[in-house]
Amino acid sequence: MVGLVLERVPVPGVPASVQLAVGERRALVVADREHARTLADLLTGLAEPPHGTVITRGGAVRLVPAEGGLLPHLTVLGNLVHASYATGDLPRHTAAEACRETAIRCGLHDVLDRYPYQITPGTRRLAGVARALCARASVIVLEDAAGLPTWGALLDLGRNLELGSAALLLITSDRDRVAGFTGAGSA
Repeated sequence: MVGLVLERVPVPGVPASVQLAVGERRALVVADREHARTLADLLTGLAEPPHGTVITRGGAVRLVPAEGGLLPHLTVLGNLVHASYATGDLPRHTAAEACRETAIRCGLHDVLDRYPYQITPGTRRLAGVARALCARASVIVLEDAAGLPTWGALLDLGRNLELGSAALLLITSDRDRVAGFTGAGSA
């Protein structure tokens, strides 16, 4: 299943055509953080694509900001349940149980009752991914930033099978931060 197709995106570092299937992971290395933000805005629909640009989404696209993107007034579990409401198809109790299971698979079992300020930056990033999974994203766009743990070091891509339910796209301006994230399919 196609998660995302990009054609003629006017951002330096983005190939003329990119196709990303659900379950696939890829990194795009762009010139700088400004270009990374522009690309993230285009992919998530926050910016209108320029004439001639084609962006086809095979489902919901969710951005995980470099710091995780959690709501500060909710616990980690509260953030996940809040994200699951976006789908609107599960009762609260069922959503909470499904989100708890996702959190456990993402290695968050010991921080579910903590607030974002009470957990490490790496754990906030993992919680952001779990939040996107709870929202049933078909594409998860991962924003990167120097000084934070790399996505390759954080995500247990071999063990957490739920990560295969979405396409993972890392956007970074530092090629060295791609290590451990991509296989042969990185752009």
